[in-house]
Amino acid sequence: MVARIGNIIGYLLMVLGFCELLPIIVALSTGEDNLILPFFISSLFTVFVGGALFISFQNPKDRASRHEIIMLMVVVWFGLPLFASLPFMITGFMTKLADAYFEAASAMTTTGSSLVSNLDLVPATILFWRSLLQWLGGILVFVMAIAILPLSAIGGMNMFRSQLPHGEGDDLLARIRYAFTPLIGIYLGMTVACIILLVIFGMGGFEAMLMAMATLSSGGFTSQGMSGVNGMNGLTELALIPFMLFAATNMTFHWAFLKGGRVSIYRQDPEFFNFYFILIVATLFIFLAIILSVDMKDISLMKKVGIALFTAVSSITTTGFVPDHVGSLPLSVTVICIILLFIGGATGSTAGGFKILRISLIKRHADKEVSRLIYPSGITPISYGGTAVSNPTLISIWTLLFVFVTALAVITILFAALGHDLQTSFGLSVTGIFSAGGLIPVLSPDFIGYHSLSYLGKWLSSFSMILGRLEVISLLVFLMPSFWRN
Repeated sequence: MVARIGNIIGYLLMVLGFCELLPIIVALSTGEDNLILPFFISSLFTVFVGGALFISFQNPKDRASRHEIIMLMVVVWFGLPLFASLPFMITGFMTKLADAYFEAASAMTTTGSSLVSNLDLVPATILFWRSLLQWLGGILVFVMAIAILPLSAIGGMNMFRSQLPHGEGDDLLARIRYAFTPLIGIYLGMTVACIILLVIFGMGGFEAMLMAMATLSSGGFTSQGMSGVNGMNGLTELALIPFMLFAATNMTFHWAFLKGGRVSIYRQDPEFFNFYFILIVATLFIFLAIILSVDMKDISLMKKVGIALFTAVSSITTTGFVPDHVGSLPLSVTVICIILLFIGGATGSTAGGFKILRISLIKRHADKEVSRLIYPSGITPISYGGTAVSNPTLISIWTLLFVFVTALAVITILFAALGHDLQTSFGLSVTGIFSAGGLIPVLSPDFIGYHSLSYLGKWLSSFSMILGRLEVISLLVFLMPSFWRN
């Protein structure tokens, strides 16, 4: 088990290490020569450790056990941010491990929380590294979701529908490569397209690149002035919406569409239809709430439509971009945003949340139970996308729902124990577990910023971000004594 995990972690660390050389290009072009050596040292150390692990441990070719799959996910999400935080500390941008690990974990989990209160004071090289980490985190999220999570069968992930060719084999590293190779071109291409569109709409080239990487990763890091403030114009928000939606839906369906050119591929996926149905309904409710709000009566009708759409898209995709007039949004909009964050995007995407697939299956199961109360002897099978859903799959989804709700409650209590009020504690819990840290001004307007968190608060927030990407239950299984006895 250790051999397989060590080999894969070594491979990922080498990739991360070589990526740490890219900010050097930005440092050279911006004249920030003092940052060249720190990034080079970080890259050298990361590649050395990764190479040592990759060479020392040979990847077995036999089928990976569920123990190995769970252990891989835990080590990846807790371990990679540690090495990704090295440039923050070696450059002196962040001197404490808690701060650097928080920033790296937020980027790699595509959460979008940041300890930086004034981005105008941050060197361009550091801004690029934050955004690059988030962009790489988006790749890690959808590759793990497509190649690794279905093998674990956690929370009904065995029902995940991938359009990638079958026959990847049992080798975990091979599965990662098979998922990465066809999808990276689409991910990169859409990032470039987003950059071009933002530049056309008046944004600077460097700023557009950072914004595009934050959008396609469903991350939400911005490079505009004070964090927690919307500095975008209406055209910029309009340009980002289709890319946020693209990133929050199944990447393999995009690949199948671009390869075959068949729009019908999307109609065959019930998750795709449910995603947009929920989005449209939520947009209408947010628009209605804004219309009825006394605080927003002076805003034009078209602006209200734009705010409603942007808020709904930013929430359900868990991108976390702050909507305009965030301080005037009514409480009902906050509640809708929390619901959308909980639902999240589609499986096989960069978005966080509980996922549309699971919500759909829970609804169908609930409908079946209601029908059974009316017709006790009736037989009502549940199918999804033409595939029968077994009872163990439904039980696993309900179990995951219970675990998610419990985790939200526990994390909220822990933040409250650190001195935060209930609204702030719940907001930090929701945005951390569901990977939408940038939306904290919507959920908790009185929260000063992540920089105000205590030492323990930063570690707790980092833990909640990773916990969400581990789907909570993976870590619980990993910590169970029976896991190690077997």
